[in-house]
Amino acid sequence: MSKADALGGSATFDAVAQPMSSRAASFAVFAGHSTTEQEDNTTTTTNTPRLPVHKLTRNPYNPRVEAKAIEDMADSLTGRGIIQPLTVVTRQAFLQAHPGQEHALGNAEYVVVDGNRRLAGAELAGLDDVPVHIDDSLTQDADTLLETALTAAVQHEDLEPLDEAKALERLVQVHGSQRAVARALGKSSGWVTQRLALLKLTPELQKALEDKTLPVKIARTVGQLPEQQQQSAAEEALAQRTKKKEPKQKPSTAYPVSTPPATADEQPLPEPASPSSATSQGEDLTVLAAQLKKRLTPQQLEELVELLIS
Repeated sequence: MSKADALGGSATFDAVAQPMSSRAASFAVFAGHSTTEQEDNTTTTTNTPRLPVHKLTRNPYNPRVEAKAIEDMADSLTGRGIIQPLTVVTRQAFLQAHPGQEHALGNAEYVVVDGNRRLAGAELAGLDDVPVHIDDSLTQDADTLLETALTAAVQHEDLEPLDEAKALERLVQVHGSQRAVARALGKSSGWVTQRLALLKLTPELQKALEDKTLPVKIARTVGQLPEQQQQSAAEEALAQRTKKKEPKQKPSTAYPVSTPPATADEQPLPEPASPSSATSQGEDLTVLAAQLKKRLTPQQLEELVELLIS
């Protein structure tokens, strides 16, 4: 039985009189609906309604979004505005699914289910209103509403790693297994497992991840280990990462003419020779000349000669 059947034929992801976005199509697949007929009906569009920004509020159950992502969004909106409508539900419908959240909503008349980052960006950019799609069918129960918001957040890929992991954990609770969540998101089970591993990190390593001193890739691997092994494994992985980033020393092929630097494989200049060591001195000069020919360009050699005879 599909999720749509289990929900009694919900119109949660039914098409609206506007083109269906890839995100909306993902929601339709998540609910078990087909999008073929809906896509065929998008040739005729109507004006998308707009609502004042001050009448909207972000979903209090939505994972938080990195502030930098909001700043980038605001910069984009300043130039071209919002193209994709925000999916919202009415205040009354939201409170029916989540009673007791009046304080969290403030005076807002609508709650954003999909588009919280766009709303934050619009506020930062100083926009007066935004395009919306109102769909109260998303709030027929708390899990359906939460599922929609979390799925949108994960698919946007603009969450902090730990926030993404928490969203996935909640989706697993709703759907019963990691495999079901992976299938709904179009990801592999391993993709879900790696991200959930972040929730198994020790508090110290989670803090390092939030501070960005522990790379996400290392954190996902370390999180799959027993807690007593995580710290040493993380330190070893960081050491190897640092070693790989160290630049390899390569001998230079040319030096500045004014002060040619010495290298490790160069022989030191010979000490002033006594009359009895004239033969040895000649050999040393021959070696030095050969080395200079290898390391200096013809132009540099000419300049060096001029400096020596001046």
